[in-house]
Amino acid sequence: MPTTVNRHGQVRAASSIGRQSAPMDGFVNIGPALLCSPITRLFGRPYPVQFRAQGALDAWTHALGNTGLWPRWKDLGTLCWEIRQEILRQLACMHPRSSIAGQISAQDRQRLAFQVSTNLKYHLSEGTLIEATSALETLLANSDVDLGLPMSMVAPPYRAQYLRFGEVTARYLKVPAPQSPDHCFDGVFCFLTQHASSGGAGEKCWTLELVFISKRQDSYGGHVSLLGETDRGDITVGEWLAEILGNVKAADENEIHRSMHAAVSYVVRVFLYMALKQARVTPHCEYEEAVRRAAGLGERKRVKLLQRSASLYNGILVGPEALLSSASEGTTGGGVTPHWRRGHFRMQPFGIGNQQRKLIFVAPVLVHAGQLQGDVPAPKSYRAGAAVVGTM
Repeated sequence: MPTTVNRHGQVRAASSIGRQSAPMDGFVNIGPALLCSPITRLFGRPYPVQFRAQGALDAWTHALGNTGLWPRWKDLGTLCWEIRQEILRQLACMHPRSSIAGQISAQDRQRLAFQVSTNLKYHLSEGTLIEATSALETLLANSDVDLGLPMSMVAPPYRAQYLRFGEVTARYLKVPAPQSPDHCFDGVFCFLTQHASSGGAGEKCWTLELVFISKRQDSYGGHVSLLGETDRGDITVGEWLAEILGNVKAADENEIHRSMHAAVSYVVRVFLYMALKQARVTPHCEYEEAVRRAAGLGERKRVKLLQRSASLYNGILVGPEALLSSASEGTTGGGVTPHWRRGHFRMQPFGIGNQQRKLIFVAPVLVHAGQLQGDVPAPKSYRAGAAVVGTM
């Protein structure tokens, strides 16, 4: 399976899923929607929020909302990959003399199809924006994952979500083949879709699609797409990671594997945390509230309010507001510099005869925190071994 790294900093990798996208009958005028779709600057907004704010979602709704394609893309069993194939088909069959088709190279078509398909899958699936607090990002950056955990424990909590990375995560997750030192990840789309198995016989399977979005300062920088099937049962985290990253073929596989292993395992840690009973999840609905207020206004005031509200968005904030005092230890034993004692997720026996298992999170501890005179120590680099997934 080919993987490419091009001048836009894009890496594409996907496992073969043995499916064919069902093409739409005929073609529609998607030119106006295409003009609204390229995302260059983010304006400080999460990637899918910028897509909506620049009018792209409305433009695609206008172009396809009355076609048979729209409900098909909303279907619970439609993969983001399938939406992408149909968009590429539409792009390939545009009239060569049209003004838009003449401006789009083959490389631009691929990039545009990725941008449109991920954002449409997210919005049509009523996706949820997830952000971790700085405190949680710090804790997770200094924690490991037991590779023997079942994938059923780390399933994304929603049908579609965009996990936006904060400053802490952006400092230690590295983009493959970075264009510059300030090239980092903005976040990742996570789609978990149940669909008919390619083997037929009415069997169902689950496909997890992860599309990482990168940026340079406030501008879109590229994407990394990973796709793989999971049974959500017996397969372990380690087996799933090995299968997904084993499909990546590139000139410098080691660099891509290191950076994407760290990125995917961080996503796993966020979802593991959210599966805990004690997880702190706080919803915020600023955009929804602004739209509700605008509904009762006159046309002129309503338009102005919605324009001012373009940067607002709904989502959930995950994690503690600050690092607890229990996350640090005293200053005894002054011969050792401040450092993190790494945390970990694991299954703990409990119940009669320890026959049952539950997921627990042993939080990392900042040793000799009282000696700190500057920033909190950065996570150490760990090579993934047989027992844990560490940061790289």
